[in-house]
Amino acid sequence: MRRPVKQVHRALFLALQADAKEFPGGIRALAQAMGMNGNTLANGINPDHEAPPPSFGVILEIIVVAQARRTVFALAQVVGQVPMDFELEEREPAEAVRLFLSLVSSASELLGVGSEAAKDGRFCADERRALEPLLLALMKAAGELLQAIRWVG
Repeated sequence: MRRPVKQVHRALFLALQADAKEFPGGIRALAQAMGMNGNTLANGINPDHEAPPPSFGVILEIIVVAQARRTVFALAQVVGQVPMDFELEEREPAEAVRLFLSLVSSASELLGVGSEAAKDGRFCADERRALEPLLLALMKAAGELLQAIRWVG
């Protein structure tokens, strides 16, 4: 017997629910903005409720109206993708290379300093606070460098 979709993709429905709750006024206000009944929406996105899930069209509308970033990330993970939370800027190849190499140098320095503490595979709050922005900047710079070398004519 097949498990219900809300159980199979629980993480997606938890993300939908969290994004809907963060909408100003919560799920009821989101439902009203979408022209839906609040209980119907709340029950449909609740992974622990027996109500059927909303249609893809309704899920898409939730994403657009609520700017549901968690949901977009969870949806991408369903197909093994990880979206990045930044926009790539167009850069000249030389500038993209310079930025990338600068960030690689900073990352190497930080990872060198933190490698002793991270040997156990765990990162303390201070290490996470230092690493996360640097890794995002490095990924952004790598994306911009890739973009720049792909479009060199």
